[in-house]
Amino acid sequence: MATDGARTKVAVVGGGVGGMVTAFWLTSTPKLRQEYEVTVHQMGWRLGGKGASGRNAAHGQRIEEHGLHIWFGFYDNAFYTMRTCFEELEDIAPRPPGCPIRTIEEAFTPNPTIGLYELYDGKWVAHGFTPPARHPIVPHELGTMGPLPSLWHIAANVLAWTIDTWTGLHGQLGLTAHHLPHQPIHRFVGLADHFHVNLDEFDIGVRAHLDGWIQDVAGAIGDYAVEHSAAGAFADLLKKLVIDPLVAFKRELWEHVVQSRCGDPRLRVFFTTFDTMCSVLVGVLDEGVLTQGFLSVDDQELTSFLAKHGATPFTLDLAHSPFLRGWYDAAFAYDGSVDPPKPNLAAGTGTHGILRLIGSYRQYITYKMEAGMGDTIFAPLYELLAARGVHFAFFHQVTGLDLGDASGDGGVAAIRITRQAEVLGAKEYQPLIDVADLPCWPSEPLWAQLVDGERLALDGVAFEHGGSAGSSTELVLRRGEDFDRVVLAVPPDAQEELCRPLRDRSPAYAEMASHARSAMTQAGQVWTTTPLDELGAQFGGPAIATSFVEPMDTYCDMSHLLRREVWDQNPPLGVAYFCGVLPDQPDQASADRVVAASMLSLLRDFGTVLWPGAADAAKAFDWSHLHAPAAATTPEARLGAQYLRANFVPSERYVLTPAGSTVHRLAPGALAGAAPGPDRVPNLYLAGDWTLNGINGGCVEAATMSGMLASRAICTEPRVVVGENAEWLSRIEQ
Repeated sequence: MATDGARTKVAVVGGGVGGMVTAFWLTSTPKLRQEYEVTVHQMGWRLGGKGASGRNAAHGQRIEEHGLHIWFGFYDNAFYTMRTCFEELEDIAPRPPGCPIRTIEEAFTPNPTIGLYELYDGKWVAHGFTPPARHPIVPHELGTMGPLPSLWHIAANVLAWTIDTWTGLHGQLGLTAHHLPHQPIHRFVGLADHFHVNLDEFDIGVRAHLDGWIQDVAGAIGDYAVEHSAAGAFADLLKKLVIDPLVAFKRELWEHVVQSRCGDPRLRVFFTTFDTMCSVLVGVLDEGVLTQGFLSVDDQELTSFLAKHGATPFTLDLAHSPFLRGWYDAAFAYDGSVDPPKPNLAAGTGTHGILRLIGSYRQYITYKMEAGMGDTIFAPLYELLAARGVHFAFFHQVTGLDLGDASGDGGVAAIRITRQAEVLGAKEYQPLIDVADLPCWPSEPLWAQLVDGERLALDGVAFEHGGSAGSSTELVLRRGEDFDRVVLAVPPDAQEELCRPLRDRSPAYAEMASHARSAMTQAGQVWTTTPLDELGAQFGGPAIATSFVEPMDTYCDMSHLLRREVWDQNPPLGVAYFCGVLPDQPDQASADRVVAASMLSLLRDFGTVLWPGAADAAKAFDWSHLHAPAAATTPEARLGAQYLRANFVPSERYVLTPAGSTVHRLAPGALAGAAPGPDRVPNLYLAGDWTLNGINGGCVEAATMSGMLASRAICTEPRVVVGENAEWLSRIEQ
């Protein structure tokens, strides 16, 4: 509690998504701002954590990211938070009229297609995955809150995609048999009517394809005793009347069509995607996930779970299954301790993500940001929170949390900080710069604001790697004087030394820390002298593509960002981002060398697969397509002019969710709300995608939900966090 009637002082340790969202909701009303005084302690000069980006003034103010950041359309809480941010910012600290990003609509660009690559018979094949353009129940406007769809509506999306895809493919293949069975679809619509589920848009699409097949299906329900609100009866009916016949159709396809025609790429990608979706639905229904939640199956690995529920070995061989492999690639979900890395993703987290991906997106399956993540997300959050009165202590490297005597309440008693640099004139550091009228984060500190800034710049002090000025000072913040509550918002790998007293005291925290898993990642950004569509980029150019060559298995045309950069002469005409897992390295220099070798190999050996037009006369990759100084004449030199990044330091590692790990996670308010005993730390809250948060995977939405839950544990706001439990899946009526 605060002392002497003053505002409660909250110290947020870490300025990534989890920490910033906690601060956002903790100060979301005038009343809360009167009750809480919030300070964000951030190592280095910028916010963002793994989502930080910077502008390189020496290279056209180009955007330099930690990696490729794409927002999935089901990020309800993240989009809602950003819509609220932009709308309030317009009221209390409006951006200039010329600023290109002032609303959420200006911040994001729809991206309707995911590209999927597949290596088959020694050749790379490109597939496009485009689900229905909108979901019939979820509101289309980004950032609007509403109930998630039920399993009815997810099943409707699966059926709509199946009908669309198989109807077209059936004719292209010249098949006269093996039509999609119409009875399950009759029954699905009949069951929906019986349970009063609104499937109007789905009905229209079905009728268009089935040419009058939809008819009175009262008899299809048969003699089942249907209890109107019983999730168990619903699950039983849905499985027996709809899903089981579709599974039988899937088996028929494999035995009589696919197995003998595996060479057809269209058939392969349809079947393996359909097989994955069916197996997910069967598993969710068979294992009681509707009533017991996704955590009940998180002890299983996803591919084992799918095999148990009917997925064919062909689909489970990720080499032949670009949709499923793409999901693993998106989550970096591999065990890097074995060679080659082995897929490892908790089944509950994996199925949850797939169901959200295909069934609860807001109109489009993915969205790209209209600038760097730092510019699009963290700059407006910083501007708004600063206007609300939140303090930002940059260059504050938190090195320790000291706990009080066990004979007391056991709370955090002190925060130890290394002040990495001093700001001139004892002022608050002003971190943003304007690039083409957009507030942005620079790729290095604004040295002129720092004491001895010129010398620090020449020395190349790496603040984000724990570096500091020679005159750095040690600070000790005291409970009751400098803070009352603490939000721990840095990832587990960065907590190892920071939280040693907590690990020694709390068995629950020690259990979570010992089971936390993460991976180093690598990223590359390549600017080109030729537009990527002219080089023959697949999927219509702008789509994100995954399941490609390891280790840089994910690629995206990000050329739309060039208009946010400022190149004086001979500007680049295209830019592509790449990312993937980085096997653990002993030091930063080794990690940097591996990334350089990965990108060199990728472009040399597979650049013409991505961009057929980039081939020279000898059909090798033409390095002149990389934008670089004229003096850079070798492949290595031209690649060296691009931006390559090895995310090596503990705070940059990507949080994983392998099988059996989720049960050990702690909810954001778990330690503060624990029963009296060694696990109770009454003034400590947790925030980040590494907590127990409803998504439980490494992504913006998980970190956002965690920050919202941390804020709620402190002040009861926000009241609604969409998808925090499994109720959305078990709902029957709509």
